[in-house]
Amino acid sequence: MTEDRVYEVRVTGLVPDAVLVGLGDIEVTTQELRTVVSGKFQDQAALYGFLNRLRSLGLDVVEVRQVASKPADRPAAVTQVDQTPDKT
Repeated sequence: MTEDRVYEVRVTGLVPDAVLVGLGDIEVTTQELRTVVSGKFQDQAALYGFLNRLRSLGLDVVEVRQVASKPADRPAAVTQVDQTPDKT
């Protein structure tokens, strides 16, 4: 079994948490005028699927990079987005 890889995806602008609900188990931070979405992905297909979902929301992806699973220099202002699907 392979370990999930952690990626950071930077998108243009400050994206409200409400827009990111339903995208899976992700963390959201802001850096300057960009939103950074971090998550674990099982393989490249899962990562590409996630990127396609961001683009389908009209978000402009400007950078994708693989990071260590627990970066020591992660900014203090990390928001965990509640990803519980709404079953209404």
